[in-house]
Amino acid sequence: MLDQKTIEEFKTSLEKERSLLTKELGTIATPDSNPNMKDNWNVKHFEWGENQITSEEDLESGESVNESDEDMKNKALSDHLELRLKEVREALERIDGGTYGICEVCQKEIPLERLQANPAAKTDMEHVS
Repeated sequence: MLDQKTIEEFKTSLEKERSLLTKELGTIATPDSNPNMKDNWNVKHFEWGENQITSEEDLESGESVNESDEDMKNKALSDHLELRLKEVREALERIDGGTYGICEVCQKEIPLERLQANPAAKTDMEHVS
């Protein structure tokens, strides 16, 4: 069983990660305004600078970034960061609910080594999906 000091250390680590994830997401997306969608972010669309394309030659050479390509990259990154943010939020909720460190499948303790590798883990290695 995890002692309270260890749980507090994991909580601090998870809170720091949540802050970093939120900051990173904020560079490419905005939080959904719907309170029921707490883990959903809307990707900001790539906007061209005033002189980004200077000539027809730039367009033909492919040196400019395609707006939809940039949006697709940001969407993929946003999806990844949103998923991790959700995992971190759920781990913090498990800490508050007193179920942190317990496998959601078999109800056995998650080994300390697994939690050290991934503090947001909700299952032991046997039940990783």
